[in-house]
Amino acid sequence: MKIVARNISKSFDGKVVLKDISLIIEKPGVYALVGPNGSGKTTLMRMLALLEKADSGILKYKVRDSEGYATLNTTPGIRRKMALIHNPAVMFSGSVEYNIAYGLKVRRTAGKIIRKRAQQVLEHLSLSGFEKRQARSLSAGEIQRVALARALVIEPEIIFLDEPTANLDPISAKLIEQTILTLARRGKKVILATHNLWQVERIANWVWFLNDGVISISGTAQDVLHKGDQAFWGKFLGRDNLFAGEIGKMGNRKLFKVGVTEFEVVTGLEGQAMASLNPTEIILSTQKLVSSARNVLEGVVTEAVSEGGLYKVTLDIGLLLDVAITKASWDEMGLQKGSKVYAVFKASSVRVWREE
Repeated sequence: MKIVARNISKSFDGKVVLKDISLIIEKPGVYALVGPNGSGKTTLMRMLALLEKADSGILKYKVRDSEGYATLNTTPGIRRKMALIHNPAVMFSGSVEYNIAYGLKVRRTAGKIIRKRAQQVLEHLSLSGFEKRQARSLSAGEIQRVALARALVIEPEIIFLDEPTANLDPISAKLIEQTILTLARRGKKVILATHNLWQVERIANWVWFLNDGVISISGTAQDVLHKGDQAFWGKFLGRDNLFAGEIGKMGNRKLFKVGVTEFEVVTGLEGQAMASLNPTEIILSTQKLVSSARNVLEGVVTEAVSEGGLYKVTLDIGLLLDVAITKASWDEMGLQKGSKVYAVFKASSVRVWREE
């Protein structure tokens, strides 16, 4: 199934939310809608999934390659080939099994097929044994995985995911990302709305950057994230672990130095450069770890803020470094302001570039 949008626009109460949006979803892969909150990502996704109507412009769909593109009015069954999952996901009252089987029962699928498909998606998303549990009693990460399983069991051709890992624990987020990549490898099209640029870098093939209702940047993830305007991306990322420094060489190693602090990076660059580091790529430990990670930096906790199920911890390691950990990890380590810790991260986790 393929989608073409030409100059579609949408307003709510006289306020323009999307203006003259044009895009094509044709090849299998992961397509990322990136942008700040309020940029129109969710509205555009709902329009493509036929849950909102465009005020103007054209939306066309091709179900089979042997056919031409057609509008919704002339192509039956389009909605049944798509699934959209919000975050937080909505659970029906009842068991996990009931929630997952719902879409297949509506389609009058045979019970034997329902059980087989449900078991497959439960295993894939590490939910085996959850069948009889009440869906609404689960954790946020478990609910999001059940919602994804409920969508996948109907075997859609296009899956829309709205901030699928926002505020989830790292295990659930990793499982969902792995599932997204598996779907793309199996020939599915996954459209992902997110403001998590590091996630986009890990899993996306194509990027559309939405800002104030228009697509301001688009292209392959490689071109947009690594060859585009890095100052622009730095501004979008905010101040979370964005550093200006200098890269020097020590033997076969490259070190990025910011003031008195330095850490190893993987790059062909030398001299003045920029670097960024995803807070979720950093491990915190109260003991100095021996691992394959090249960077083990001692620091002190200066601040900790709860953000959903995660803690955003700020360390002073000679510069301020933000780290994202689960509340369970925070409690287990007994951390508090002033605690001595070690920040551990791989050299390859640091993104490095030179401003042009």
